[in-house]
Amino acid sequence: MKKQRYAPAGTTVTRSDTSPTWRKSSHSNPQGACVEVAEPAAGRILFRDSKVCEGPVMGVSRPAAEAFTAALARGDL
Repeated sequence: MKKQRYAPAGTTVTRSDTSPTWRKSSHSNPQGACVEVAEPAAGRILFRDSKVCEGPVMGVSRPAAEAFTAALARGDL
């Protein structure tokens, strides 16, 4: 089994030959315009555009992902 490597938090990476389990946001719209999230390893969260599944993936730490989603919920972004 190939060891999975991650880019530093906040960088954009392309998909590798390993495929994490992705889930769609509960706030997805019927047209499919949404963000998908995966957690392939403890402490790492991956985000991608559901319309471009083979496109770039952004990986961040769990605390960064929690801060981002909290800011969205407050309407700060």
